[in-house]
Amino acid sequence: MSATKQYEMEIIDVTPVQMEKRVARYGKLKYPPDRYPDSLLPGHVRKNYLVVGTGLIVDGGKEPLSAIPISEGFQMSYVEAKPGNGPMLHNHDTNETFVAIKGQWRVIWGLGEKYSVDLNPLDVCSVPPFVPRRFINVTPGEGMEEGLLLTVQPGNVAKVEFM
Repeated sequence: MSATKQYEMEIIDVTPVQMEKRVARYGKLKYPPDRYPDSLLPGHVRKNYLVVGTGLIVDGGKEPLSAIPISEGFQMSYVEAKPGNGPMLHNHDTNETFVAIKGQWRVIWGLGEKYSVDLNPLDVCSVPPFVPRRFINVTPGEGMEEGLLLTVQPGNVAKVEFM
């Protein structure tokens, strides 16, 4: 047996400068207030920060609003909302995974919004494709005005249909 280890996969060297383009600083994230058609309606007001992915381009396609605008086969966003707020019932062609970070969040699904589950910090819910869903902040968390939710969707651009 050789003393030198052989690797089956290619190994690449990434410099700190190159890696910095793949780092998102929470305090520097941006969001468009009107990213979704319902995001300014009472009961649906929220901030949706696209962190990883290319699904949101503004300014005529010149500026990606994502902090890390790369196509990696998934999209990741943070959502901040005050209690009682979240998107309208909508449907995706992908699953959508929710992770409560701050506060309590309610994931609601099914036509007529007939089912729900509450998530406490670090709880996870993964809604299958083609299941109508929405989510709302129930409580923001101690000392906070808004809750924080992490969402992950497979694919580079998910289709969305508001109900």
